[in-house]
Amino acid sequence: MKIPTDDELATARQLWDYLRLDQQVERAECILVFGGHDLGVARRAVELYRDGLAPRILVSGGPAHVPSGSVFSTEADAIVDVLVRSDVPDAHIYVERLASNTSENFWFSAELLRDLRMSLDCFLIVQKPYCERRTIATAKRRWPEKTVRVASERVTFAQYCDDAIPVSRILSMLAGEILRLESYAKSGLIECGEPVPASLLDAARALQQAGFNGRALAVTTVR
Repeated sequence: MKIPTDDELATARQLWDYLRLDQQVERAECILVFGGHDLGVARRAVELYRDGLAPRILVSGGPAHVPSGSVFSTEADAIVDVLVRSDVPDAHIYVERLASNTSENFWFSAELLRDLRMSLDCFLIVQKPYCERRTIATAKRRWPEKTVRVASERVTFAQYCDDAIPVSRILSMLAGEILRLESYAKSGLIECGEPVPASLLDAARALQQAGFNGRALAVTTVR
């Protein structure tokens, strides 16, 4: 496992600051929790629910990135376990167990709500801290008619690096997020509004070249 230098950590902090939006949370019709390897989203969802930000929680996440050591087969079930153990009533929790990426989180959540005959227009999405910007950019493409804000675990970059997730993995995720913003915007998958600053793209590529490339975009060979 590669140990980052102080300079690499400083570079990663710049990416972290850009990827986070720190939007003010507002009341919504539904807290929508996107799954992944980090259960911080579950803890933050509990806080928001207890604060009365929304009367219901919809959890979306399939088997792609189940938290390390989890006994559950899907991201959603690992999150629901935290919610239930935190006394969120079962009747206020809805679960989608198929999504494998952010676009599918929106897509399959919409399908579930349609099946439940629930017409909701205002959502507070809970994501990993460094996924906030891409989540909003995806929402603009997938749910342009809905009101969507994003929140994440209230944690600093230093605190996040001191937690259970390996620092090398965090740097890989940050570099991958920056380059996905550029790639997905060019392909029309998301709507960023403004291009990612060139200096941050260069920084992300430098981190990947230094070995933090666990989230590098796959290269497709044209034959």
